[in-house]
Amino acid sequence: MTIIYVHGVKVRSAESGKELGKSFQHWLAPKLSVNNALPGYEPVYWGDLAATFRWNLASRPPTPLLGMGGAEAFAGLGSLRGAADATIFDQAPPVQLEAGPVLGGPTIAVAQAVPSLETIPFAKRPDFLADLYLACLPTGKKDEPNDPVIDQPRIAGLAAAAAAVAGHWDAIVASEATEDARARSLVAAVDAGLGNNGLVAMGGIADWMSRAGEVVRRAAAWPGDAVGTIAGELRPLGNTFVAYFIGDVLTYLDRRGSHETPGPIPTRLLAALRRAQERKKATGEKIVIVSHSMGGQLIYDALTTFAVGDPLLDGIEIDHWITCGCQVSLFAEMQLFPGQPEVAEGQKLPMPARVRAWTNYYDTNDLVGFVMEPVFDGAKDLEYHTGYGLILAHTGFLARPSFFQAIADRL
Repeated sequence: MTIIYVHGVKVRSAESGKELGKSFQHWLAPKLSVNNALPGYEPVYWGDLAATFRWNLASRPPTPLLGMGGAEAFAGLGSLRGAADATIFDQAPPVQLEAGPVLGGPTIAVAQAVPSLETIPFAKRPDFLADLYLACLPTGKKDEPNDPVIDQPRIAGLAAAAAAVAGHWDAIVASEATEDARARSLVAAVDAGLGNNGLVAMGGIADWMSRAGEVVRRAAAWPGDAVGTIAGELRPLGNTFVAYFIGDVLTYLDRRGSHETPGPIPTRLLAALRRAQERKKATGEKIVIVSHSMGGQLIYDALTTFAVGDPLLDGIEIDHWITCGCQVSLFAEMQLFPGQPEVAEGQKLPMPARVRAWTNYYDTNDLVGFVMEPVFDGAKDLEYHTGYGLILAHTGFLARPSFFQAIADRL
């Protein structure tokens, strides 16, 4: 088995894809390994070929923006990722607050307390730890926040680290006398599992660690799903993401080249596909592609345009294509793919001929994640709640252990 991963916009380090390999191997290897051998892993990095900004995005206005979003976020920790120290929820007793509607979510008016750390269900512990870690992690300067899932390469292995620490949950919790101390120990264990002492490197270790207990207390004090409606996202983060999204898309479209002369990004992807196909021909192992965001458009172009007529790739079969936070259907509606076939009015497009199965995951709070079924015949849409709001919902897939488990179950 070969797993090919293609990242989305704003990624600017090849290390991110390499670190994500830990999560793919952790969840997919038991399902896909042949003769107990680890599946091959091909992260395709193209961020160095994407957009650059001459004035370093000085054009973004820095005014605050309150982000709305979230649904069914157990314990509400997902929405606390990047939250400000004080929000409207801190200004009134939670039982008097009414939340929603939440981008399609229900209206909630009853306060629901989060159980103590000792009683978090076993199945929810990995996601809880990933969410807790991200909610506590410093997000950068006030006027220059970042999304660590794509901006900090070492964080890309968070799902695997959280799952490993969840296996020692009971021992860690039992070793501490207070909820604050338990939360701090859990966060420290996850950080250690990421491969280096990031807490010390970032500085401010005491403040950073004290926030772990605070996050758990705030989640317990806020009303149920209402926690999922507020993310203290700042406008610079949103503007940065939008700028990179537009910039990377336009850069790719401008430089993708033609079928006869592929541009540098398609060339890099084609090389990974050829290596996977060579292994498949030699061993019979399957090929699984996972693409996030703009990575989906790169895959569609590669399979429907650039691979056509290639002596090795003409016969390639992708056994399963997994997309998340994807815009392939949107691009197809705008007819932006050179290899997109013509279909009669009212008919759907076929899946790429070289794809045997296509599963698309989307979060209803992800403003740039689209569904595929209304446009592509044979594609399967599955809803996945990251628990995050707006921009952070777009990258939240890659931080949560349950997402990788969902992929494994689907395969």
